[in-house]
Amino acid sequence: MFFSLSGFLITSLLFSEQRKTGTITLKAFYIRRIFRIWPLYYFVVLLGLLVFNQVSFLKIPVLSDRMIEQTTWLSVLNVLLIIPNFTHFYIPYTDQRWSIIVEEMFYFFQPALVRFFTNKYTLIFLFCCIVVSAELVPAIMRMFGLGKYAYTGFMGSVVGQLGYLGCIAMGCIFSALYKKKEAFCKKYLFIRRTELLVIGVLLAFIFISYFTHNEEFFDLRLYSLLFAIVVLNGALNPSTIYKLEIPWLKFLGKISYGIYMYHMFCLGIGFIVARKLTSVSWLQNGIYFVLSVSLTILVSWLSFRYFESYFLKFNKKYRVSNRKVK
Repeated sequence: MFFSLSGFLITSLLFSEQRKTGTITLKAFYIRRIFRIWPLYYFVVLLGLLVFNQVSFLKIPVLSDRMIEQTTWLSVLNVLLIIPNFTHFYIPYTDQRWSIIVEEMFYFFQPALVRFFTNKYTLIFLFCCIVVSAELVPAIMRMFGLGKYAYTGFMGSVVGQLGYLGCIAMGCIFSALYKKKEAFCKKYLFIRRTELLVIGVLLAFIFISYFTHNEEFFDLRLYSLLFAIVVLNGALNPSTIYKLEIPWLKFLGKISYGIYMYHMFCLGIGFIVARKLTSVSWLQNGIYFVLSVSLTILVSWLSFRYFESYFLKFNKKYRVSNRKVK
């Protein structure tokens, strides 16, 4: 859902910029993303490397010690460059950074596609190619006999990354589809039966995956397809069943990046505190849940107000509203 939402949102914002200014300024786009993503990403990574896995009572058995043993200049450079983790260097408390890497990879080329391929059908075709790239790239390599030059583990990592990029591209497709076929979307995708059907299929997927103990029983791109329809309705359908214009949801949305980046730390602290306070299982779980959620929201709000907002100030002159409208 995160990837579908991201693809839909970023593509829609790029279309809006294109409509207002007549073009897409790639430099401004990348500067905005850098000031939004990088400060908190690096802060959380450094906390994982230098603080949380070094403090004795916060260490995760085996995993923290393994991280310390495997810390090399190459592994740290891999993390700092925000590139796919082909070295399998794992930093406890920062599990979520893998998806930030996927997002940054996609941002590297997506704005250029939207800028230079103004024909929406061509753009949809290109995004569809990205959706099936996990199958397309290995097939092309086999066709030209290139498979022998890449070892299995590396190719497996590449295919996995391409699958995630395909999930983001799915959201992009629906943004472009609405731009080109608004009447079609309103007629077939904005109706109550479609929304209920999508929810039903999603729940069925989740239950089947749960009971088969296989979270990828269904291809993740199928989930992204269903979630893209949910996002499309939630964003543009005035009569949608998803009522999201609620003050507390807006507040959580504003600090959502912090929630995502800090929640692993807060879960760890909540777990440690709950175990120290009681040995009664149900009470321990209750304390863990309440403390973890509360701490995550509190820390994320403080981070947004006193840390992230400082860097977001530099974004102002690169916003579309501050540039000449054609």
